[in-house]
Amino acid sequence: MTLHLLAHPHHPATPASGMVWKMLFDRQHALLHRRACPAFAAGVAALGLRREEVPQVARLSQVVYQRTGWTLRPVGGPLPEAAYYAALAQRELPLVTRLRTFAEFDQPAHGVDLFSEVMGRLPLLLEPAYAQALQALGQAWALATTSATTALLRRFTRATFELGLLAPASEKPQLYGFTLLTSARHLHAAAAAPTESLQPLAGAARRLRLLGAPAAGLVPEAGSQPYFVAHDWAQLLAEVQQLTAELTLAQRPAPGPHALPFASAEVGSRASSFAQRTAELRQAS
Repeated sequence: MTLHLLAHPHHPATPASGMVWKMLFDRQHALLHRRACPAFAAGVAALGLRREEVPQVARLSQVVYQRTGWTLRPVGGPLPEAAYYAALAQRELPLVTRLRTFAEFDQPAHGVDLFSEVMGRLPLLLEPAYAQALQALGQAWALATTSATTALLRRFTRATFELGLLAPASEKPQLYGFTLLTSARHLHAAAAAPTESLQPLAGAARRLRLLGAPAAGLVPEAGSQPYFVAHDWAQLLAEVQQLTAELTLAQRPAPGPHALPFASAEVGSRASSFAQRTAELRQAS
């Protein structure tokens, strides 16, 4: 285990932070009851997360590493995209260690804090196939070399790891996306979403690539939010792998109104024959 990751300072728990954690824990527990996928509750139990205490990152790191081989990388705030995806590719999960205050109870600074990171990311990381899919997502960053591919990767990440739903064997969709597990506002929006906004995950990477093409005609309706539903973690991994193929396609320049190579060759051949025939007629005369 990379012990140096555990040597980073962890914000000590105070009576105020303990109360904030307890209130957040109770609220999310009530909201997520029968709404979160079963792996979430199993992960919370395996990590030993409780309402009575703010978890210690060092202890969580040990549990995560022993179960998955991943290491936690404590940070003071959100990392730049390139650094974040690079860490995922190496099976390192950056973890913001600052806990929000009462003043920012519903919206922590920079959008994330210790509570949202621990409750939204760690429980599912204990699922091997989910962890594999998350690593593959980090590796896909290497293909995001243009504005189009970067935008595609962002759309895919938001549609799956942030707002994704899971529905094995035609069961009612349940939450697994980070944002849905940690934001009451987004959770309620997903719960109230019309049935037509639920879309199968299969083929999502391709549809999201086409969505970014100006001539595709696939602009979503105003105010609509599609939710992609996976059958299981294996399908999520397969779709991340398909994302790499779509990123490769998105790197290719769009075909322009240029003449085809064989057309140019044909025109050149005709011009050459015409010149040769003209020279022969001049010699004959």
